[in-house]
Amino acid sequence: EDRKRPYFIYRADRKPFGFAGLAETWVGPNGEEVDTVAIVTAPTSPDLAVLHHRVPVTIAPDAFESWLDCSSDSAEGVMALLTGPQEGEFAWHEVSTRVNRVANDDAQLVLAITDEQREAEAPKPKRPSAKKAATSGGDDGQGSLF
Repeated sequence: EDRKRPYFIYRADRKPFGFAGLAETWVGPNGEEVDTVAIVTAPTSPDLAVLHHRVPVTIAPDAFESWLDCSSDSAEGVMALLTGPQEGEFAWHEVSTRVNRVANDDAQLVLAITDEQREAEAPKPKRPSAKKAATSGGDDGQGSLF
């Protein structure tokens, strides 16, 4: 199956966590302002590598205050917090593709998907449309929309 699957990823101990993010307002030469945000990432732990090779850096609740303390211009105090997860720190399970639709907002979105749900959500084989088959006269390299 080529379709990407969504996963619910959470701390194995079920404690809350925060993402390490940086925010800045850039002021241009004409006074225009652009707010920017970046999520800090790191290489993943070996167990999470089956999902992706990079992960957001997470901040544990006991380090929130340190991460958010902007009284110093020095980054040295928070650099120790910028590490990837330890093996076993996070757990995950596959969830329904219902998470991909903003209209869906219920507690069932984080429940593990069943085999029956997975089968029901499997992409159906596409049949070529009659119009496309009738008008396709070869690829001219232009990426025609018709």
